[in-house]
Amino acid sequence: MKRLITTMVISLLAISAMYAQQWPLNENYYVNKYSLSSAYAGNSENKNVFLSYRRDWTGVANAPSTIRLSYHDGFKSNAGIGGKLIMDRIGIFKNFYGMATYSYKLESTKQKILFGLSLGLNQTSIDFTDYYADPNFDLDPALINSDVNSKAKFISDLSVIYIQGNLHTGIMLSNISFGDYNFEDAETEYNPFINFQYHALYTVPLKERWVLTPSVIFRGGKHFRNKFEIGSQIEYNDKFWGNLALRGKDIICVGFGLNAGEQIIVNYSYNFSTNIAVNTFQNHELTVGLNLAAFSKESRESFNEKTALNF
Repeated sequence: MKRLITTMVISLLAISAMYAQQWPLNENYYVNKYSLSSAYAGNSENKNVFLSYRRDWTGVANAPSTIRLSYHDGFKSNAGIGGKLIMDRIGIFKNFYGMATYSYKLESTKQKILFGLSLGLNQTSIDFTDYYADPNFDLDPALINSDVNSKAKFISDLSVIYIQGNLHTGIMLSNISFGDYNFEDAETEYNPFINFQYHALYTVPLKERWVLTPSVIFRGGKHFRNKFEIGSQIEYNDKFWGNLALRGKDIICVGFGLNAGEQIIVNYSYNFSTNIAVNTFQNHELTVGLNLAAFSKESRESFNEKTALNF
């Protein structure tokens, strides 16, 4: 009886999660392109470690929260490697993603094509401790007295980016998996749907060390609403930047950041909706990056020379 009820509860919850599931949203791609597409591994911001924390719908209890850790670097002449760990929580659902990336670059004098492939594991768990803590829950908690974990599942993503001059355009398929997700303690299974993402950005150099980078991003997949985002980032001398974007019809995204001494990067993003009360819908994301290359002796000497010239 206990196993039957466990299976029924998990099945209902898993189905609900399946129709809402997508790759966790982030906005640290303004400073870490590897989070936008795996093909950027080894082709931008090399030797940087990025750690970010994002909290969505801060006015709602048990709202989504995500922690990300990533690193990537060049490997040989045209290849790159990277890795990322993502811990995502939505209510009583917890997801862990661990992925390794390999990228390869084909280039001519004016064009580049970047290929990226990530492989890893994903595990989903249901935290019944919080579920039974709800005072409105009537079922005997003795029926299910522990968390339920899915078996580790193989996942991957695939991406391609085309670069010509200052134009970048690319597509990525994420959440690619083979077979169904199975829970260890229940006879239920589900298969998440593949998500896709298209992006394009163009870098426009301006006067007095200013750079403007407009961008568009389109995300889609089965059983969730397509999202179109248009935005722009303005940057001064690789030191300070700000960004503004519109996601969908009513979500405004603003952010700013700085490069502190070429060693530490800090970026903050904030979202609000024009159709939802501000005290209900607020998204915050803080990203901190550490440039490991900046700690080398050669880099420190170069930085000191640049600083002396600026004065």
